[in-house]
Amino acid sequence: MDATFPTEFRAALLYALWTGLALGANALGIATLPGGAGLILIAGIALTSALFVGLARIPGDEQPTATTIIATQVLMGLIWATLYAYFASGTPLMAAGMYATAVGFGLHAILKILHGEKQQLLADNAQLQKDLETVKRRAERDQLTNAWGRRAILDMLAREKARAERTSEPLCVCLLDIDHFKDMNDRFGHVTGDRILAAFARRVRGALRTMDSVNANGLGSAMGRVGGEEFIVVLPLTSLRGALRSAERIRKAIVRRPFEGLYQVTVSIGIAELRPGETVSSLIDRADQALYGAKNAGRNRVHCATLDGGPNAIVMPDMSATG
Repeated sequence: MDATFPTEFRAALLYALWTGLALGANALGIATLPGGAGLILIAGIALTSALFVGLARIPGDEQPTATTIIATQVLMGLIWATLYAYFASGTPLMAAGMYATAVGFGLHAILKILHGEKQQLLADNAQLQKDLETVKRRAERDQLTNAWGRRAILDMLAREKARAERTSEPLCVCLLDIDHFKDMNDRFGHVTGDRILAAFARRVRGALRTMDSVNANGLGSAMGRVGGEEFIVVLPLTSLRGALRSAERIRKAIVRRPFEGLYQVTVSIGIAELRPGETVSSLIDRADQALYGAKNAGRNRVHCATLDGGPNAIVMPDMSATG
């Protein structure tokens, strides 16, 4: 409805217009009304207009729908036009005009309502899409660490694998596992364990941002949480040597100082570079084998799965991050 000129007032205006025309036609003898009929029509139309204005003022949910009010307005308009046609003698054009006005008023009002409902529906759909995108983004993230969730990071890895195969560019993954995390959970409690996980993720992201800032290709890395204390880092456009430097930088960032000034944390890392024709599952499996190699070698170190499938190369803790 038009907020500045509501439908009930427009209906009352049309009633008043046609009443004035009918009385004028009666006075001129064009379409005469028998004695008293004019007063009945005037009184009835006035009461009808007052009724609809009153209905529009009913508060909240008790008010009839706009469509119901408009349909009733059109029906009453047709009834009064029919009564006028019955009482009046002379030209039928007045009655025909009343009928046409009532029907046209109803069609116009209904079209305005439908247009408004369509606009509201479009606005609701846009808001729904926005809400769905927000929910989707939240679902893709691990709420504790703000790292990508398992499904999201694996989807990213699959896309990067396809891109690497198209462009023949290198691609590496790093699996990170916090050393002795279960013991820390048992010793200090799960609340402290959660704080350590969140702080760990922040340090890893900080180390990755340092690498991304010097990535001439402008394609950043991505970190996801794939298990309790296990994370995966996807390194697009990164060779095995570059991945080794990144992993050692991460390891040093973790071991550099105690978490919250109290808890010393170390990390073991396994690296694998995508081989031609290799599946995502195979790539992660080789990185996982390298990770276990780092664990078995004493933890707090980086192991690398070689391209030819031979023994894992070991990067010692004292390796230079720029070497």
